[in-house]
Amino acid sequence: MNTIDYVYRFDPKNPSVKPPPPDAESARRMLEDGNRMFSEWMESCRTGTFSNGEPRYVVQCNGLEVGMIRTLGELPKQAPFAVVVGCSDARVPTEMLFGQGFNDLFVIRVAGNVMGNECQGSIDFALNALSESVKVLVVLGHSGCGAVTGAVDAYLRPLKFWSKSTSNMLRSILERIFVAVREAANGIKEVWGPEARNMPGYREALIETAVCINAAQSAFQLRSEVEAAGKWEIDVLYGVFNLKNHQVSMPNDPNAPPSAENVHLAHAPSTPREFQTLATHMAELLRYRATAKAGTNGAPASPANSAAPTDHPKE
Repeated sequence: MNTIDYVYRFDPKNPSVKPPPPDAESARRMLEDGNRMFSEWMESCRTGTFSNGEPRYVVQCNGLEVGMIRTLGELPKQAPFAVVVGCSDARVPTEMLFGQGFNDLFVIRVAGNVMGNECQGSIDFALNALSESVKVLVVLGHSGCGAVTGAVDAYLRPLKFWSKSTSNMLRSILERIFVAVREAANGIKEVWGPEARNMPGYREALIETAVCINAAQSAFQLRSEVEAAGKWEIDVLYGVFNLKNHQVSMPNDPNAPPSAENVHLAHAPSTPREFQTLATHMAELLRYRATAKAGTNGAPASPANSAAPTDHPKE
């Protein structure tokens, strides 16, 4: 039978085949490489490119993951190398899309990947109780996010926000995303012009730009808290999972074809000014896509010539 396998593998004769990353940069590369493998597998599934012989997409599991490295009778020690704050969306399987397995990631999932009290408390727990193993903290948004879409629609049609169908708890999530939506709207207006709201593709561009800004703002907040706690060895990263090409990138082009070069986790912004830079960059990218799709004669800047947001190294 021809199959396209995504395999979790453990070799009892070589249980240390996958050692944990020694530092933050190695952890970042491990997550990015894992996502490249996952996106290649998804593309093989889409095109029907079957595996021949040895499976090509293999997630190695080490002894720590299966609980081998412990005293007899004790529970496996929790030792994730990354904390990931992501969305609850069922289309975003965190461990799988990063090519990781059991005991690799400490995952916190909440609609819109918003920083509520429970989410923040879980992060604080991980940074304190698991500081020996954690190397990076990642905020992961995703294209077409339902929570961000709800915040955008409430921004465009405020009466919808106060509809009886919108519960108080849901409003509390949308309210946490409004600042990102406003920043995105300002960036699009700056690039597209004062009539941006009436242009084709505006709502879609606002959603995708707000998804990126929302992740960036959460990463900025977490970077400040990590540094205040003196956890200088932990990097804070962020990115967006593209539901079309199954790749994690920043900035995110929702219509980009799969490419190994797309995969990129960015360092958290160091100043709020970087939100505006990201918003205008996304606006340039999406204006180019919108005008091309609409077949207009506008002259937007090509995304190849627009400046990407600066990826600041950890200071």
